[in-house]
Amino acid sequence: MIFIRRPTLHDLNECAQIDASYNTQRVWQLSLGVEPNDIAVHLHLVHLPRAVNVPGEPQEDNLLKQWQRGDCMLSARQDREVVGFIHLIADSSAGVAHIQQHVVRPDYRRQGVGTKLLSQAMLWGQDRNLRSVMVQVSTKNHPAISFYFAHGFSFCGFNERFYSDHEITLDLARTIR
Repeated sequence: MIFIRRPTLHDLNECAQIDASYNTQRVWQLSLGVEPNDIAVHLHLVHLPRAVNVPGEPQEDNLLKQWQRGDCMLSARQDREVVGFIHLIADSSAGVAHIQQHVVRPDYRRQGVGTKLLSQAMLWGQDRNLRSVMVQVSTKNHPAISFYFAHGFSFCGFNERFYSDHEITLDLARTIR
């Protein structure tokens, strides 16, 4: 059985060790046309000839600082192991929580762990009277984009310069009910 809780100091070390890499055979391709009176954005799902393993982003070095600051951090445990975690930052003035990290160990993916973490994070946002949750996801991360779409998130924008390598991210959002 999976238990969701605020991580302990010991849990934070386990969270930092979770492999965030993923395999994908699909990526979202962006076409952008800018004219004086027209901006056209087209996102197209492209099937790659073979699966690609994409290394995960490095885990935040300062999980401890974020935990001490009181950010929403939840860990998923099965037996004596951390199998996933989620980290959100609330912008109370805008009524929005931003998902910073949402990682599940590869051997526990597609088993409901990510859904349980997200559900508890939504309750956290609801308790703080936030209106919505947002996340930025790389266009290469089709598994995560599919996950968020399946959980009621909608496309609300993109950023061409989010990462240092100018990788494109999709902005996804969902209202908190």
